[in-house]
Amino acid sequence: MVLYIYHSLIIVSTVVQLVLLIFLLQGPFRKFPVLFIYLVADLASTVVETLADSFYNVGRESPFYLLLFWSDEIALDLLLFLLVIVLTYQATEGSPVRAMTGRLLGGVVLAVLLLPFVLFPRPFTSPWFNSTSELLNFGGAIMNLFLWTALIGSRRRDQLLLTVSAGLGVVVTGAAISFGLRHLITQRELWIPNMFLLLTHLTGLAIWCWAFRPAAKKPSAPPDAVTNL
Repeated sequence: MVLYIYHSLIIVSTVVQLVLLIFLLQGPFRKFPVLFIYLVADLASTVVETLADSFYNVGRESPFYLLLFWSDEIALDLLLFLLVIVLTYQATEGSPVRAMTGRLLGGVVLAVLLLPFVLFPRPFTSPWFNSTSELLNFGGAIMNLFLWTALIGSRRRDQLLLTVSAGLGVVVTGAAISFGLRHLITQRELWIPNMFLLLTHLTGLAIWCWAFRPAAKKPSAPPDAVTNL
């Protein structure tokens, strides 16, 4: 039953991502290119992992599948972290501290790329990948909190950026909690953080769909409306 629900949610999530990509292709992808790249990469990783698991039958516990899964996960986590950085930089547009903020954010990105090799032993093993994903998402959640604070305190509040940031916060926070839970549970209970990860990811996608939904067209006045005034 749990497996059926899980696969059903994956299908729903894929459909929502496709709808979101259609919304972005109508124009917003120019302002949010990293988000667009993330969604395309996420869909591509889902297709590749499904093919490897279902059609080529390599097995989810095989070294090849584990390397494929974690490589995809780290790449997607890096894109999410980069999205937080880019949105934070966009939020400082017109600010006198924009240049300094850009240098600071560049330093944060460099630190995040180096920290996994400093903090966690046995690089490129499953425990290392899990801890690195947790670090990237936890760092993304903290940075997103700073982004929200900056946006709320801004005189020129960007409602679209606020909504995109809200969806991003749900995705990275859900991922950070999910990967953190994996340290505390047994192999048989892995479905719990996996389900939580999928649900929070789907919630974030739904928020982004709401943010980028096409504006409703205002009904045009009937031809005799002007003459009757």
